[in-house]
Amino acid sequence: MKVGQLKYIDSKQFMNSSLAKLTKNLGDNHSITSQHFKKLGYTDEQLALVYRKGVYPYDYIDSHDRFQEAELPPIHEFSTHLHGKITQEDYQYAQK
Repeated sequence: MKVGQLKYIDSKQFMNSSLAKLTKNLGDNHSITSQHFKKLGYTDEQLALVYRKGVYPYDYIDSHDRFQEAELPPIHEFSTHLHGKITQEDYQYAQK
């Protein structure tokens, strides 16, 4: 999908594993990155959000107009044909 000059691509096409697995493989050792962002005032809780793969309502985003919406879609809109429903925990993560 392309929006203006930004092109959104599926990372799986360019990596040998899923993004979720790759982020888990990093473990908790983000010392250089963590130090940098802590100097900028980010908390450990905020950094934990960065180090996890996000959730995305792929099937819900069916037009450019969806990007104008100011609120997170309801949990049932995060269901996909490929992965099914997301958990309540994943939805709470998306709300952060």
